[in-house]
Amino acid sequence: MLIDFNASTTSVPKNAEFCIVGSGPAGMSLALELENHGRSVLLLEGGGLEWTPESYELYKGDIVGDYYVGLEYARARQLGGTSGHWGGWSYQLTELAFKEKPGFEDAQWPIEKKDLDPFLEKARAVLNIQAPPDDVLLDREFGIMEFRIAYSRVKFGQMYRERLASSQHITCVTGATLTGLKTNGRNIVAATVTNFSGKSANVTAKYFVLAMGGIENSRMLLWFNHQANGQLVDSRAPLGRYWMEHPAYQVGYALVDLKIPKTEYFRPHLLLTFTEEVFKKLGILECSFVLEGMPSTGTKGLLKDLICVAPRVGEWAASLAGKNIVCGARFIIGWEQEPVWSNHVKLSETKRDRFGIPTVELHWKKTERDRVTMQKAVTHFNEFLMAKNHGRLKLADWVFAKDGYPSSGNDGVSYHHIGGTRMAHTVEKGVVDKNCRVFGQGNLYVAGSSVFPSGGEANPTLSIVQLSLRLADHLLNV
Repeated sequence: MLIDFNASTTSVPKNAEFCIVGSGPAGMSLALELENHGRSVLLLEGGGLEWTPESYELYKGDIVGDYYVGLEYARARQLGGTSGHWGGWSYQLTELAFKEKPGFEDAQWPIEKKDLDPFLEKARAVLNIQAPPDDVLLDREFGIMEFRIAYSRVKFGQMYRERLASSQHITCVTGATLTGLKTNGRNIVAATVTNFSGKSANVTAKYFVLAMGGIENSRMLLWFNHQANGQLVDSRAPLGRYWMEHPAYQVGYALVDLKIPKTEYFRPHLLLTFTEEVFKKLGILECSFVLEGMPSTGTKGLLKDLICVAPRVGEWAASLAGKNIVCGARFIIGWEQEPVWSNHVKLSETKRDRFGIPTVELHWKKTERDRVTMQKAVTHFNEFLMAKNHGRLKLADWVFAKDGYPSSGNDGVSYHHIGGTRMAHTVEKGVVDKNCRVFGQGNLYVAGSSVFPSGGEANPTLSIVQLSLRLADHLLNV
């Protein structure tokens, strides 16, 4: 069933076995899987069926630290969540992402890749994608890998709207903003939702799951914990802390003889990364490169520019005449950010939204080790191109300077909101346990990339869905 709480005659069901807050990839994947097993689900969505100005306003917040886009642009408060404007890049977290990383102790997961693998095929079905071709080792000496991804076109709010409307087990309520979460100190006993007109309703359930996104999960838990005088989340838990992104920048241009594949939905691009051995040798976190093909006119201009500063480039290009195609490409790097305590979600002390809830204040700054990850990775890739005579790079001046990063447009932004309610073995290290249950609460869970202790190199959505399916399996057998 699909109902609109903003409609004057609508009421919210008072009870369900499972109450899930948020209808993005995390929440909806969980709801659909529970429905497959005939369970009663109340799926609450604060936004409407589509984007609205009222919901847009609720996602505004402040940034403290490095440049970042407005938080209202980075998220979509509507049925299907931010899948309404995601790029569809689907690639699972690597095995390395889950392993211990010397020097990066706070990047440790309490689970392994093998714990998510059983849910991979079902997650692909949810995203309507097939397994991509196997990754290819392009160069063993330098550990250069071409990795392949699938491209999902699923917008959850569109793809699953009819299924929700006809479901006998899921009641999806739009326009229902979570404004209260009541605990007795051990379990959640009720949730309160409010519509834009101020009408409220209380909901009870056996289990509650917050799947509100990589910022809202932290913001709401911070607020509800404040309302509960600290009885909701253990004071030792790093709630809101270790927030991360995948910093991503165009760091220059490349002239290469590597084949840059065409794609159905995007510009031609080649996706590259390093082997696990190289990451360990360099002592950096994971990263990946995109060589995005340029038109022939752009390639000619790039070749001309490079010849002016490096005449041997002309000799190299001439030596390939009749053998290989020389491609000009935008050279882009994205990398796993170091999880640090100081990067965090905080409640504003001066601003509140229309529901009286403090707006978000995001404290985010890239560390020196983040810069080193980027610089070492670029250097290693350049050494590979030079040694194997595959091409040349023209890097932006700021890459090895000490005066910061570019700060405009989408520079530095992947729209991947990670951490804040991280999973861990102990409450001192995390907010939720390995099964995504909030420490100290028997029936409160969190879903989404906010539970990631580290970001790895992969776009998070496929792994988010895998984790939600794993959570469903846990809840069905708890």
